[in-house]
Amino acid sequence: MKKSTLFNRMRNYGISFCASYTLVSVVLSVLNNTGDQIMGNIWIVNIQLALVCLAIAVLMFVSDTLMNHGEENVPLSPLGIAMDLLDVAVPVLGLGGFVFHWFNVFSYQILYPVVIMIAAYFVVLLLFIINNKHTEKQLNQKIQERKEMMQHDK
Repeated sequence: MKKSTLFNRMRNYGISFCASYTLVSVVLSVLNNTGDQIMGNIWIVNIQLALVCLAIAVLMFVSDTLMNHGEENVPLSPLGIAMDLLDVAVPVLGLGGFVFHWFNVFSYQILYPVVIMIAAYFVVLLLFIINNKHTEKQLNQKIQERKEMMQHDK
């Protein structure tokens, strides 16, 4: 695997970590706006949330590396999305439910993190799709400008 490809993939998962952490922090802040802390001490919860988001990013990187054999820009597929959601569910339910005790994994309370987890995944995915389309548009525009310059120089 090329170093630049590895660096780009690591950068993308770093961005994914930041975006998901920020999004979930905002959602939890909105849910906690009454002053009744749903999840306890906000400082501890922020550190725990960062650990969960980091675990998600690392797990996604590892599974992506194993499944795609280092190929970049693999098209979205139902299997890929299912695998990504599994990569999100394991840290959220494992760390969040069993280790940090944010919710009872064996009750209806599991619905809250599952809904937040799915929503956060698709919002971050949508942000990456929008960014990729924008980058693609910019690259195509630069290619077109260079073609026009080369035509003009002839």
